[in-house]
Amino acid sequence: MTTSTAERRAAPQAATVRPEPPRPSGLVYLGLAGLAVLAFIVFWVIQESGDVLLIPLGFVTLWAPLNPVIGLVVMLVALAVCFKARIGTMAAFGALAFIMMSYWAGATVGFTLLEIPERWSNVEPRLMAFLDPNWSYIWTVRDQWLITISMAVVATLVGCAIGLVLAMYASPVSSPNKGTSQTIKAVNSVIRSIPDVGWALLFVAFIGGTAHGLGPMAGILALLMFNIGIVAKLTSETIDAVNPGPVEAADASGATLTQRNRLAILPQVLPGFVSYGLYVFELNIRASAALGIVGVGGIGSAMMLQLNRFQFENVAAILIALIVVVLLVDMFSMYIRRKLL
Repeated sequence: MTTSTAERRAAPQAATVRPEPPRPSGLVYLGLAGLAVLAFIVFWVIQESGDVLLIPLGFVTLWAPLNPVIGLVVMLVALAVCFKARIGTMAAFGALAFIMMSYWAGATVGFTLLEIPERWSNVEPRLMAFLDPNWSYIWTVRDQWLITISMAVVATLVGCAIGLVLAMYASPVSSPNKGTSQTIKAVNSVIRSIPDVGWALLFVAFIGGTAHGLGPMAGILALLMFNIGIVAKLTSETIDAVNPGPVEAADASGATLTQRNRLAILPQVLPGFVSYGLYVFELNIRASAALGIVGVGGIGSAMMLQLNRFQFENVAAILIALIVVVLLVDMFSMYIRRKLL
């Protein structure tokens, strides 16, 4: 029995057609819709004030707060799209939870885009100043740029070195005992829990800021703590995942803990450690510019000064120069990674 040419051509195409996923349970989706209505009621109750939506029905006029109604409509539309696309109930519940959390977070902080048109008269002159940067100002703050880059370099070198030592003691693979590992992990968690700006404020309060001539020192110490938290965390996790073969071989040969870490573990984690060091150097360039605002010197202090003087064209020049510097550092880091890794 022979088959025609058309049938032979259609056979591969039919084989590649994927079957449609089964239609999700309509009853479960109805329950999700009820959950959306319940969330609407909760949002209505907790909303303190806002615009009201009026719905005239002839003999009576219904009303409801505008924002919860918009949230309910968005949730129901999302559920309808998920049902039409045959998305599973758990994924639909995740989308619904995402909308609920977004609405709750936005309502908590009073987030709205409606104030932008109302305040456009204040935004427009500042925006026009930002679009016309004062390029000549960049050269007048070259000393501040040098301070910013210097803080990033020193903090990266010292912070990565300390972070590597802490990572060795934090990982159970390279730590002398479990108690030491847990203690170092706890200390590292405390270090990471305070943001870089928080560390900067603490060190400015302890040793003084730019007014006392110690701003760069406070900035370096703040970045140092920031780097230790990142490098120790990432490197310790890399040590946890090393190949156990060389480690077992070192133990079998009677190597000490220091010898095992130096010969069996460090060579395996060194490429990742270099990558983490370059990464935190990029972060330090950005962070050191931001930390200057709280009084640690550098280009951030110059930017804050120009903001206080409403010299937005100078601020625009600093921001554009900062973008260029970060891009150059990123390109340099990529070049180093290709050469070393």
